[in-house]
Amino acid sequence: MKRASLSPVAAILLVLGILLASFAPFKGTRLENSQKLNGWWKEAVKIRFGSVKFNTFTFKDLKSIGKNPDKELYDKCRSMLKRIPAYSRSGKWLAVFDNRRQFCGLLSENIIIADAGVKKGQEVYLNMFLNTIHLPSAKYVVDNIHYYTDSQGRITRVFCSDLKLKSRGRNLFSQKYSVKFKDGVSGDNCGHLIPQALDGPAEQINYVPQRRDLNGGEILALEQKAINAKKHGRKVSYEIRILYHGNDKRPYGFENNVKVYNQDGKLINNYTGIFDNTPKKNRH
Repeated sequence: MKRASLSPVAAILLVLGILLASFAPFKGTRLENSQKLNGWWKEAVKIRFGSVKFNTFTFKDLKSIGKNPDKELYDKCRSMLKRIPAYSRSGKWLAVFDNRRQFCGLLSENIIIADAGVKKGQEVYLNMFLNTIHLPSAKYVVDNIHYYTDSQGRITRVFCSDLKLKSRGRNLFSQKYSVKFKDGVSGDNCGHLIPQALDGPAEQINYVPQRRDLNGGEILALEQKAINAKKHGRKVSYEIRILYHGNDKRPYGFENNVKVYNQDGKLINNYTGIFDNTPKKNRH
């Protein structure tokens, strides 16, 4: 039996439907009319990170998951929500799934909660939802690390109340890509905001371009103080403020603050650093 073929008009409409669907990922959810989310995702699907296509991500209302028999996923979502204060948990939340139908985290208009990728063997398997352009004017809660973005989606502050002495591992492809992703220049390394030796994520949410000599020099020295404190069983908090000029994606500087506490919660050391990330050729 001969299969019926689509007419040219029907074929065009089908293609248009697929294209429109890629820019309307929140359709059918409680956040389908959010201009902020739709505008952000319209730009996100333009990004190509390796072979990943961001228009294959899907979003489901958290309430609908609660009605389904997948109790393990629902319990995980409820547990993730406990990472933020009770007053921030209300409102509309979506569960995010990648093109493999793997759960990636939770999304609201202003907050993303997710777990960073984990090391398996010699590779770090990334949470790709953390590997695209960042939601503007938002807070990311990634494991126990908080990232804050400005109106342009640039990371402007990172805070962790107690670092973990645990090597997350590296994804070299992700690191290399980050310099290009955020307008790095010749002489830049991809710099971790939270060091990978202190459980810093291997996704774009934790990367910015840094001058090679700065990344391997003054910033590394400060990070080593945090690592040494953790090796002595101390509680260590880490705060970074990331500074930008105008609309630049590449930061021109960092203000880092490491606080070390004893077992009684008393502050015993406070290490600070203000770092100039201006490219060497532009420094006076």
